[in-house]
Amino acid sequence: MTANPTDDTAHPHVQLVCVEINRFRRLQSVIAPIDPKTTVFVGANNSGKTSVLNAIRKFLSGSSKFGAFDLSIDQWPKLRQLAKIWEDLDKSPSSNESEELNWEDHLRDFLACMPTLDLWFSIQEGGYHLALPFLPSLQWSGGIIGVRIRLEPASTIEELQTLASRYREARLPFKDQSGISRAWPTDILDYWLRHPKDLSKTAIYKLDPAKSPLENETKYSPQELPKTAVSIERSNLTPLIQVDFVPAQRGLGLEEGDNSPGSNPHRVGLFSQQVLKFARKNLGSDNPNPGHHPELLSAIAKAQEQLDSQIRTVLEPTIGDVRKLGYPGLHDPQDIEFRTRINTAELLDHSTAVQYRVEGQTNETLFPEHTIGLGYQNLQSLSYQLVSFRDERLNPPAGTPAAVHLVLLEEPEAHLHVQVQRVFPRRAHELVRPCDKAHSHLSTQLILSTHASHLAHSESFTNLRYVKRTIPPKSGGMAASEIVNLADVFGADTATRTFAERYFQVQHTDLLFADAAVLVEGTAERMLVPLYVENDFPNLRSRYISYLDVGGSHAHRLKPLIERLGIPSVIITDIDPVELVKGKSDKPVRKAAFISDPKKLECGNSTLRDWHPGKVSLADYRELSGDELVWSNDKGTRIRFAWQTPVDETDTWPTSWEDSLILTNLKWFRKQTEGTGPFGRAVEVTQENTDQQKLLKALHEMMHKSFKKGDFAATIFERVSLGEPIKCPSYISSALSWLENEMQPKKGGPEA
Repeated sequence: MTANPTDDTAHPHVQLVCVEINRFRRLQSVIAPIDPKTTVFVGANNSGKTSVLNAIRKFLSGSSKFGAFDLSIDQWPKLRQLAKIWEDLDKSPSSNESEELNWEDHLRDFLACMPTLDLWFSIQEGGYHLALPFLPSLQWSGGIIGVRIRLEPASTIEELQTLASRYREARLPFKDQSGISRAWPTDILDYWLRHPKDLSKTAIYKLDPAKSPLENETKYSPQELPKTAVSIERSNLTPLIQVDFVPAQRGLGLEEGDNSPGSNPHRVGLFSQQVLKFARKNLGSDNPNPGHHPELLSAIAKAQEQLDSQIRTVLEPTIGDVRKLGYPGLHDPQDIEFRTRINTAELLDHSTAVQYRVEGQTNETLFPEHTIGLGYQNLQSLSYQLVSFRDERLNPPAGTPAAVHLVLLEEPEAHLHVQVQRVFPRRAHELVRPCDKAHSHLSTQLILSTHASHLAHSESFTNLRYVKRTIPPKSGGMAASEIVNLADVFGADTATRTFAERYFQVQHTDLLFADAAVLVEGTAERMLVPLYVENDFPNLRSRYISYLDVGGSHAHRLKPLIERLGIPSVIITDIDPVELVKGKSDKPVRKAAFISDPKKLECGNSTLRDWHPGKVSLADYRELSGDELVWSNDKGTRIRFAWQTPVDETDTWPTSWEDSLILTNLKWFRKQTEGTGPFGRAVEVTQENTDQQKLLKALHEMMHKSFKKGDFAATIFERVSLGEPIKCPSYISSALSWLENEMQPKKGGPEA
């Protein structure tokens, strides 16, 4: 596992290098290396990106409560079985006579079902005092330390017996009813839905660094806590790490016109809301550190004095009328004074407190916040929050700043245009990282989740962590999630990694967010394959498919990435037949040829030869079918390869997408009476050559001259769009049918 505990610009004493999440929602067991600066989680919808951020936030915030559905679904049967044992006990578990169970083993089994978060830190010289509470022994001399945080509804036998008794009492009236009874509680999870406070306590333990995933890359499983493990006070974790969280900005643009009683004029994420929050914390007259704002306090005092005087002037006639009724009497207080109290923060608590002036206009030309663009609002809000996080971290209520500041941002791309998305990760880190050299020993690390390809590809693959859905091991099983460290995908092959990074940045591909992928040979296929999907494959049309035009000679460059992503994929490429001929100095060279006698030709496509099916002789490609066309691995990844195959209608074997389309629709082409450009030339060739072999040769020569394939594809696209009966070549349609079948929900289980 790749972990780089150093920073280019600073030398922090402590860095978070890895997180491990177990039994949290669909994250049954995942490991995610954390970049020294910015880590970006990507993946398709419902893959588990948000769960990763929520797990880290809930375990580290200390105040976040867990819910029953935060427990991994694969643990539900075990918990239900344990709860059933409680129901069947003859005596209450909390009674002193409850000896029907080995409660020590019962507690261990119960806690083994609970979610955990393991944090692995790299601690260098200067951070020993922070590591001390978590050291496995006094022989430690720097390096890796591990911290586990576990959800513990019950930490002791007594607490477990109390929980079991309460659940047993709740279930007792319905214990003997049939299994279809829906009376509360139906099971332990249903019980916790009404009693979520049971899921509010966590405990912290130290781990053995020798058993960390950083030291055991090839063969690793989460380490078990020893029976003698003793929890550590959370206060020991506070100086080590601080976490802040920014949720997805989904409340922008809802302020205007919402004047219903009780409505809040400040939506989550608004810049004014961030200013108000800061003001309430720092600008009130009761601020414990008023010396920071002496000018402000002076202005407030003067304003209060003037306001008191004006109120007295306005209300004096009314007070005089009160005196006519005989008040105050001789022994009553004789005068009434007014003392206002101005709360600075509350002065900003309205929808037009923050306004904007147009450049070059007078101070009277002001606009309220909701009239500016949503992207500008979101960018301001995010920026202000990050700066506020930084200031709060550097000025804690007590003690020194946390050694590691972990900032979680959920889908920050909302309403941001492409140019901002491309620079956002780098700019965000600059905002939240302390600027003073005196703080260079402090670590600042960002974790983002995103659906935006521009944001994901703004930097290197080394920053990306792909969250993918795994295929259930058996029918009826539940899909889980796995995290793929894209920093390791290409290994030491920096040339291939650079190619992939540049390609993703230029093409703006959405491959990392797709349910399936279709890689095509060139522009023509990239234009027409989605159209055929739209017209002929209704079930496939509703799926999120990424189309990539990488060219037949480069598709294999993405081989490590496609295999690791694990999504169903189709690679549509040309078979590129070549014949061996003598070149200069009688050296053999491979020359492109049309297919007359396959036994005399070879496949010249590097993707097919080097990836799958790995055949050289062209004749071998004619015999392959079914699963022989599919590459797969032991993790369930399946990739279907498609190349030109013989056209049954004409008994010919085309060599490119263009001549395959023409031969598949030969009767239609020969019926055309008009056409210009490349399309017109194709019509002429089909009408001039009635002999199949001569037609193959003529098409081959046409394709290898100044034939503009893009113009030809555009014409075909137009004709198909207008309803012309132009059939998709069978080698492509059969591959798309395979993909459609792969994307169907598996009977008895979730989607693959």
